[in-house]
Amino acid sequence: MSKRNSLATIALALGCGFVFFACGNEAAAQEVFFRRGDANEDGKMDLSDAVFVVERLFVVQEPILCSDSADATDDGLVDVTDVIKITAYLFLGFEPPPPPFSECGLDPTEDGLSCDSFAPCNLEEPPCVDETVAEGLVGEIDFKDGLSICLPAGGAAVPVEGFEIEICPEDEAPAECDETGEPGCLIEILGATAIADFEEGRIGVRVEGRVEDLPVTMNAFIPTTCTLTMHSAEGEDVPFNFEIVVPLEIEENDEGRREIVGIGEAVIENPDIEVTAGGGFLCGLFGAAGGALSDMLLAPFAETVNQLVDSLRDDLVGLEICE
Repeated sequence: MSKRNSLATIALALGCGFVFFACGNEAAAQEVFFRRGDANEDGKMDLSDAVFVVERLFVVQEPILCSDSADATDDGLVDVTDVIKITAYLFLGFEPPPPPFSECGLDPTEDGLSCDSFAPCNLEEPPCVDETVAEGLVGEIDFKDGLSICLPAGGAAVPVEGFEIEICPEDEAPAECDETGEPGCLIEILGATAIADFEEGRIGVRVEGRVEDLPVTMNAFIPTTCTLTMHSAEGEDVPFNFEIVVPLEIEENDEGRREIVGIGEAVIENPDIEVTAGGGFLCGLFGAAGGALSDMLLAPFAETVNQLVDSLRDDLVGLEICE
C-alpha cells in the first residue's frame, strides 16, 4: 500500500471522532450538474470516494473541483461527516446522500461550496437523427428547382424487340444544350422533395421533371426519327415524377433505442412516367420502348443519390433515431 493511501486509511479510522472544516470556496454556486457522493468523479460512489475526501482533508493540498459532490451530507461543508455519511450508506444501510445522488442534477441548497466541473455529468449525449434532419441531409443533393440535365448527343442506344432506338442522335440533337455549349438534349428537373420515413426504413427524394421534343431514331426496317414528350400518366401537361429511395437497416441497440446499422443502394420506386411520340406512323409503336427509355433516363438519378449517400454513410451509420 502506498504511503499516501496508508495515511488516508489511518485518517479515515481516526477522523470519525472529529469534525474538520474544509477551506470551502465562498464563490457563488455554479450551474453545473453533479452527483453527490461521487467525490473522485469516477461515475459511482464507493469507498474510494471516502478515501478521496480524507486525502484532501489530511494528506494532500489539492482542491476538489466539485466540492458539492464531496459534500455528502449537504450541510455546505466538506469534512469528516461526509466520510461518515458515505461509509454508513455503503456498509451500514443508512439513508443515501441527499439529491442529486442517483442522477445528475444541480445543488438545491445555497451554500459556500461550488462545482466548477463534474466530468461524469458533462458527457455529450450520443447524437441522434430525426426525420427532419435526415430530410435536410438528403436535401443536399443538387436537384434544385430549375436544374437542367443534358443528355449528350449520340450518347445512348436502347435495343427494343428486334430494333434499336438511338437517344438524342448527333444529327438531330440541338447544337447547344442549355448552358453547356455542347450538343445535347435537355431534361428539365422542375423540383425535388426530400423523403425520410424511419418507420418504413427509408430516405430519398421525389423528383418532378419534364422532357419535350426529345429526338430519337428508330433503326427498324424503315429508319424513322421521332420526337418524344415524357410526362405523368395523368396528362401531358403534368410533370413526370418518381422516387429515388435508399433503404435503411434499423435495429434496436443494447440501450433499447433504434439505431441505423446499414444503408442499402438507391432504387427507383413509384415512377409515374408516360411517353408520347410524334413524327410518323412508326413512332406510334414507341410505346414498346417507353419503359426501357425511362429506365435509361432514371439510372443517372439513382447513381447521383448513391454518390450522395456514400458521402454520408459514415455520418449516418451508428446514429440513433431520436424518439
